[in-house]
Amino acid sequence: MSPDWDFDKEEGTQIRSLIHDLVVTESPSGDASGIHRVMERLLEDLLPIPDIHVDWHQVAGFSLLEVSRGSGGALLLGHADTVWPQGTLKTMPWYEDQDGKIFGPGILDMKAGLAIAVFALRGVAPTTPFRLLVTPDEEIGSALSRETIEKYAKESPLALILESGMPKGGLKIARAGVGDFTASVTGIESHAGLDPEKGASAIREMAQQVMWLETLEHRLLGTTINPGVVSGGTRSNVVAGNAIIGIDVRVQTAGEMHRIENTLAHPPTFDSRTQVHYEGGFNRPPMESTPASHEWFRWAQKAWSDHTTWPLEGLRVGGASDGNFTARLTPTLDGLGAVGVGPHARHEQIDWQYIAPRVGLVRDLVERAGGPL
Repeated sequence: MSPDWDFDKEEGTQIRSLIHDLVVTESPSGDASGIHRVMERLLEDLLPIPDIHVDWHQVAGFSLLEVSRGSGGALLLGHADTVWPQGTLKTMPWYEDQDGKIFGPGILDMKAGLAIAVFALRGVAPTTPFRLLVTPDEEIGSALSRETIEKYAKESPLALILESGMPKGGLKIARAGVGDFTASVTGIESHAGLDPEKGASAIREMAQQVMWLETLEHRLLGTTINPGVVSGGTRSNVVAGNAIIGIDVRVQTAGEMHRIENTLAHPPTFDSRTQVHYEGGFNRPPMESTPASHEWFRWAQKAWSDHTTWPLEGLRVGGASDGNFTARLTPTLDGLGAVGVGPHARHEQIDWQYIAPRVGLVRDLVERAGGPL
């Protein structure tokens, strides 16, 4: 590996210590105190950077940490919340094995990514502008953070998302848009034995709706529809008067997002005596690759291979991130955080060998975004 993309002994010790401290500071979504403590720990290692400006944004009792220098630089974006509840460390402690793997709740998604951002910024040239935004609610949809994220994305030439990388260090160059819909079906109740013909079963209509939803999928374009939760009725001897379907929708393009939205706004009714209503929408639009983002990816590919001799792949993934918000507004590269396996899983882990090259890549991208191209 190129020496300027490697750690000296002190740097390696410092970033490992930061990752450890972040992991053992539990910060589940909704825990404003734990999330704030994670941000405070990050700030300890950011304060040595010269000429930075620190802003704390408060939204509905939660903190957003902004650290910036100058104007017009890259936007680095990460989140301090995790999916793991308080107390997880008791059964899923920080652990290092002999193969360079480090385990712990939230280490891959995305506390090691936050540490990578910190040490990348500590290494950039002292005149390089940048903005780092650490949010509290990415794992639950970023409702509190979205306005701030989009505001700064519009002002930035490049967004760097510190979510976990793909196998062998690959980046995420496109992500699915995510929709959350609920179908409510209203029927007519009647006695299932004495007056079945007087009833209109909401459950039967629900079953027809599930089959219809399957016809809206477009696997070639990456559109999937999953009716993941169904419920309805009151008793087995009552023709059901109501039913509900909880639906997850994933799309790869804005065109497919609009198609699904428009179609669900005017659903068919298979039993005319029932009523069907869909509500909800897309909480994240698709993150689509653009010519500008592709150019940035090609630059990152060359830098990665030049410094590490490893290839760098760009992959489409079904999961979403805050990169879904920024990609419509500025070129975006995602998956620049740690490399490992098991996000949201009990075996969540990072591979230490990728930490230093990730710091080097993020640092060089920030410098390129903050200078003449």
